Amino acid sequence: MASDSGYLYSSSDLAFLLIQRTYSEVADKQSAVIRDYLLTHGVEFDRFAFSVHVGTGITPDPDLPLSIQKGAFRSTQKRIDLLAWRGTRPVIIEAKTRVDPSTLGQILTYRQLWLEENPDAPDPELVVIGRTSDDDTIRALQTHGVTVLLYPAPVAQ
Repeated sequence: MASDSGYLYSSSDLAFLLIQRTYSEVADKQSAVIRDYLLTHGVEFDRFAFSVHVGTGITPDPDLPLSIQKGAFRSTQKRIDLLAWRGTRPVIIEAKTRVDPSTLGQILTYRQLWLEENPDAPDPELVVIGRTSDDDTIRALQTHGVTVLLYPAPVAQ
């Protein structure tokens, strides 16, 4: 399955994932949000894949060395922060520091591209996680079937 190209872990790896400072190809601030999500919801999943690349990316110049062609292709594909499964049901999870209106287009795009690459898979559940947002954005995302979960940053003491 093309979308399994991310960094794969099983449910038995959850404790290991929870002690990680960052996750592969995920920025520090988004990694912290993902960790908070996994703390509260990780036990619900059978497996996890981080940084799942989807879409066609660019078509590199065929005269370039193969390693550069592969790198250009991979770096221009879209990237799902976390793809998790409850049995056979995929869940696309996008992590943000601030969830804003552009997040809706982003997660719907990931859904479309993932389904194109996995036409026999069940329709994925869509989840956006973040530190902050606003009522209008949350309502718009929820209207499109996207679950929004906020994990405010811990207060420094």
